[in-house]
Amino acid sequence: MIIITQKNSIHTETRRSTALKLAATALIALLISTTSRAGPELDVLRRAQQLLANGNSKQAYMDLIAAQDQLADNVEFNYLLGVAALDSGKVDEAIISFERVLAANPNNAGAKLDLARAYFAVGSFDLAESSFRELAASNPPAETRASIDRYLDAIAAKRNQGKQKLFAWGETSLGYDTNITGVPADFSSAVQSAFNLVGVNPTGNSIKRKAPYLAVAAGADYVLPLNAKWSALLGGELRGRAYRREGDFNSSFGEIRAGGAWVSGQQNWRVTANANRFDQDGAAPGDPKPTNARTAATVSAEYRYAFSSAKQLSIGLSGGQTRFPKNKVEDFNSRTAILGWSQVFEGNSSPLWILNGFYSDDKAVRTLADGVTEKSKNVSGIRHTLQYSLTENLSIFNTLGATLRKDKSAFARANTVEFGRDTLADAGLGVNWRFQSKCSLRVQWLGSRNDSNIAIYDYTRHEVSSNIRCDIE
Repeated sequence: MIIITQKNSIHTETRRSTALKLAATALIALLISTTSRAGPELDVLRRAQQLLANGNSKQAYMDLIAAQDQLADNVEFNYLLGVAALDSGKVDEAIISFERVLAANPNNAGAKLDLARAYFAVGSFDLAESSFRELAASNPPAETRASIDRYLDAIAAKRNQGKQKLFAWGETSLGYDTNITGVPADFSSAVQSAFNLVGVNPTGNSIKRKAPYLAVAAGADYVLPLNAKWSALLGGELRGRAYRREGDFNSSFGEIRAGGAWVSGQQNWRVTANANRFDQDGAAPGDPKPTNARTAATVSAEYRYAFSSAKQLSIGLSGGQTRFPKNKVEDFNSRTAILGWSQVFEGNSSPLWILNGFYSDDKAVRTLADGVTEKSKNVSGIRHTLQYSLTENLSIFNTLGATLRKDKSAFARANTVEFGRDTLADAGLGVNWRFQSKCSLRVQWLGSRNDSNIAIYDYTRHEVSSNIRCDIE
C-alpha cells in the first residue's frame, strides 16, 4: 500500500482546527479572567479569535500587534499572538509569545504544543523533539497523540536528510488464479458473435485455464542526495510467477529505473526514466510462434504538493513505447496523464484514502494486414483505495477500480463490431499484518470483470493470494 511520507510542510498541519480549539480555550479563559476588563481590550481579543477561526491569521496578527502595549502582560493575548504569528510565518515572535504564556502558566498544554511546532518550523529539532516527547508522556487525547507522532517521524526524517540511503525488499506469494488467459466462458459463441464464424473451438491462449501459483519478487532503490533539495535515484526489481501444470504461462518481469527528485517545502518534483521487460511464452499456435513477451520504456514527470502531512495532491505526465518482439502488430506508443489525491484522516484508526485517475492515448505503430486498420486506442480509469488500521500492526484495505477502453480504428478487433469498447471493473479486499518491524503478511482477494461490445473479450477473473514481504533500510 501507499504510505504518505512526512514533508517539510508539517508545520502547516491542522492550522484551522488548531486555531478553532485555541480560540475556544482562550474565549473561556477570557470570560473568566476579564470580568472587569475595559470593553475595547475585550473586543481586540474577540476579533482576533474570530479571525483565527476563519483562517485569517495575518489580519489577526496585525490587530494584536497594534494592541501590544495595552495587553502585553495578558496570558490570553500572548496565546493568540503566538498562534497568529506562527500561522503567519513569524516563527521567532511566536516562540517569544508562547514562552511568555508558559512563564505565567507552565501547565498550558496548548502553548507547549504550539511552542514545539514553532521549534520544528525554525529547525530546532532537539528542542522540538524534547517538547513533543514531554507532551506524549502526559497521555494526551488520541488526535493530539497522532499529531505528535507525525512530528516525531518528521524530525527523524529531517535528521536523515543528506545521507545516502539504500532501500531493499523481498517478497513471496502463494495464490490461485481462476482465469489465467482472461477468456470468455463460451469461446465458440463469442467467436461467432465477433467474427461471424461458426464452430470454432478454443485452442492455445483461448482455452480458459486456472491454477495455483508461486511468485517471488525482490527490488532495491538507492537515493543519493546532491544538495539540500536535489537527490538522484536509481533502482530496479525482478519478479517471477510459476503456475502448477501450466508452465507455458509462467512469467518473469524485470525493471531498471533512474531519475532525480527535487523537494522544497510543500513541493516535490520527480523525473524518472525506466525500462522493463515481461516474458511469457503462452500457448498460441504459429510458426514462428507468437508470444506474450513485451518490452517498454517510459519517461515520466510527477509533481506533488503536500497541503499538510496528511493531505497530498499529485499530477503526472508520461510518454513511452511498448514493443512485442514476437507479435509486432501490437506495438504502440503512449502518452498518459495522471491525477491523484491521498489523505490520512484523524483518529485512532488513521484511515488512509487514495484516489487516482488517468487518461492514456495509445497510438499503434503498425497497421494490420489490410494496410489500413490499426489498434490505436484511448484508455481512461479511476481507482480508489481505503486502508483502515485496526491496531498498530493490523489493518484492512479495499480497492475499487474502473477502466474504459475505446478503439480508435474501425473493425480493429472484430468483423461485426465497428468500434470496440471495453469496461473493466475490479475490486479487492485484504488484511495486512505487520508481524515484525520490517515484515508483513498480506492476504487478499482480487476480482475483475471485463464487459465488451466484442464478446470475445468478455471475461471474469478471481485471484486469492497470501504474500509475505520484508523491507531492509
